[in-house]
Amino acid sequence: MVAIRTSCCDTDSNNNKTADSKHDATIAFVGNPSVGKSAFFSRLTGVGVDISNYPGTTVELTHGSVKIGTKTIDVVDLPGIYSLGAATEDEKVSKRYLLKEKPDAIVNVVDATRLERNLYLTLQLLELNIPIVVALNQIDAAEEMGIAIDVPKLSKILGVPVIPTVATKGIGLDETVRAALEKTSKVSRIKVHYDGHIRNSLDRLDEMFPNIDRGVKIRALQNDTNFVEMCCSKEDAKHLLEITGSIAKEIEQAHEMSIYDTIARDIFGEAGHIVDSVVTKSKRRKTLKDKIDKILTSQYAGITALVGALLLTFAIVFYVGGFLEEGIVRLFEIYLIQPARGFTAGMHPVLQNALIYALLGVEAGFAIAIPYIAVFYIILSLFEDSGYLTRAAFLLDTLTHKMGLHGRAIIPLILGYGCNVPAIMSARTLSTIRERRIASILIALTPCSARTVIILGLVGTFVGYWAAISIYVLELVIIFSTGWILGKGLPGERTGFIMEMAPLRNPDPIAILQKTWLRIREFVYVAFPLLIVGSAILGAADAVGILDIFEKAVGPISVGLLGLPAFAATALVFGILRKEMALGILAVLAGTANFALVLTPLQMYVFAVVTTIYIPCVATIAILKHELGWKDTALISTFTITLALVVGMIINWAVPLLI
Repeated sequence: MVAIRTSCCDTDSNNNKTADSKHDATIAFVGNPSVGKSAFFSRLTGVGVDISNYPGTTVELTHGSVKIGTKTIDVVDLPGIYSLGAATEDEKVSKRYLLKEKPDAIVNVVDATRLERNLYLTLQLLELNIPIVVALNQIDAAEEMGIAIDVPKLSKILGVPVIPTVATKGIGLDETVRAALEKTSKVSRIKVHYDGHIRNSLDRLDEMFPNIDRGVKIRALQNDTNFVEMCCSKEDAKHLLEITGSIAKEIEQAHEMSIYDTIARDIFGEAGHIVDSVVTKSKRRKTLKDKIDKILTSQYAGITALVGALLLTFAIVFYVGGFLEEGIVRLFEIYLIQPARGFTAGMHPVLQNALIYALLGVEAGFAIAIPYIAVFYIILSLFEDSGYLTRAAFLLDTLTHKMGLHGRAIIPLILGYGCNVPAIMSARTLSTIRERRIASILIALTPCSARTVIILGLVGTFVGYWAAISIYVLELVIIFSTGWILGKGLPGERTGFIMEMAPLRNPDPIAILQKTWLRIREFVYVAFPLLIVGSAILGAADAVGILDIFEKAVGPISVGLLGLPAFAATALVFGILRKEMALGILAVLAGTANFALVLTPLQMYVFAVVTTIYIPCVATIAILKHELGWKDTALISTFTITLALVVGMIINWAVPLLI
């Protein structure tokens, strides 16, 4: 697409690809968070995608395939970033992927409603020696806001193809990918008009390092050691960084500000100049979305709407999940469990128990977990894709400040209601280790979708809707109290809150369903086998009396302090593997998913509370260890176990006195 002179950055650029007979080319999707990049990717690739961590990190990359003519293209969705810096793990991974993996092309997805802010990343990407196409996404939303963009002029200024797109409707997707595969354009790319001191320094560096790209020299001036070392040989990188280190000091003395800020100011200035050249704005009448947005972001009406949205969410999950659960249990009992009991009647007790318990595990997975998890993730995806989560962050900024955090932290906390693992990973976007530590502790206490299965599938179904809601209220009290204590007592740096608020959007139903499937398929692929195998092992252990020994050993705690039946202790242990397994195993051990036949309302309530609070699942423990280390992970685990036992004991003793 663009002719850029050879540099140390593109050594073997065409041959440095992993041998992959399945794909003819690789395209990387890059863009700011909340620009519609994931919707673009989902529309393009469908549900046949693979999610994996980038080697040596916990940052997820999503791969998908798309056919363009006779070619099969590997499409990679990189995490949303604001720059090619190294402030977050997402930025480090995106930069490393682009420089080391060397995709054949970049599709830079840009939000047309926030063009100036998005062009900061675009101008940095244009300094890389990789073909680029700019997907000017949400062009329809821009028009609704009275924003008109001269696309041909923008393409001419940038020196790369610019394709108007509406990802949620599939508009412009094929054209964007086809343009990314075209490499015939000879148009020169734009060069940022840097400050005179920067330009003079680049001229000096051009004489000293003629074979190194301008973009690498700019990153060297910013002391981005990692960037330079990935682009250049060890000797060249060392020499370049030594020279630019002394030059940077001279520039900083002249400007009385860091060279990073000087360069950032120039890039933003260039972006502003481009926007002034290609964008015209017209006055428009306020739309229904504007009026709704004003309500959602107002102090009192917005908080009321947020509380209402959360209550409505739990009500939908409760009623829809409960309806599905009841029907699935009935089908399994009539057509699978009862016939299986008759078929295995003459078998050895150990084998019979293993088979029946395994089938009960299948029933528990289908009947208890999937209905609640799927419904919850559909609603969470609606909140994400509509832009409502950022409004929740804005509204709750004051509240989160009392917990030593800022409004941006509310997004990981809300994501924690879906799954604690990606929520803790998303806490990396917080600025300091203090904030990440507080957020991770609070996320570990947040009732995820697996805990929602227990709360609604047990208490909601057999005790009552408001009893289930009371558990969430109790959890909020615990989370806020813990956060307030940590906010007051935990040392470390405090930061302010600056966050872009994307416009309200109409979520794409197809993208919602695809995102929901990607989230629940881990349960289908991972939890189901664990649940079935674990249930079979439990059946065999029950047949030989091992469960009786264990249950008697922990009886003083589970029965004496918590008032639970002896077999509930085994279910709690399995809940450490995956939280939803606690309820599944409880159904297996009870011999029925109709818990009202074997547990009192108080026992169901205590079991749900303890399971919701105590030690996070294995996956959460693993991510806590990766993010915070073993010491913090051990402290969090010990704290949650102790807290769960204390709260469970208080409820078991106090409720009978109050009734």
